[in-house]
Amino acid sequence: MIGRFALACLDMAGTTVRDDGAVEAAFEGALRRIGVEEGNPRLDEARDLVRDTMGWSKADVFAALLGPDDAARATAEFASLYEATVRGSGVEPLPGALSTMRDLRRRGLPDNGLRPVDPRCPARRPGLER
Repeated sequence: MIGRFALACLDMAGTTVRDDGAVEAAFEGALRRIGVEEGNPRLDEARDLVRDTMGWSKADVFAALLGPDDAARATAEFASLYEATVRGSGVEPLPGALSTMRDLRRRGLPDNGLRPVDPRCPARRPGLER
């Protein structure tokens, strides 16, 4: 606990890490894998929506764009593509991100909300373990 707070929620891309567009690239790649190709008006709508909803669960964004089956498929494709992108090119912590995460841990806030698809995020780097 920090005072009355027991939880801190930190966004990844653009807030704690620089990912050079990995989220948008994986999002668009997922749409292409399920058949939403260039020239399809849904692709332009999706590009706008993914930027407008940065920080949202991509499952929720796909659900807003697609039917349930396609949204589930796109979400799975997104996770696969994002993981490959992060593992291939990595992400870099933004200034102050690591020290903030260390401070939150030192003050007793646990790290328990990160998905395993983000193995190279700053909170998983050596030196941040309790």
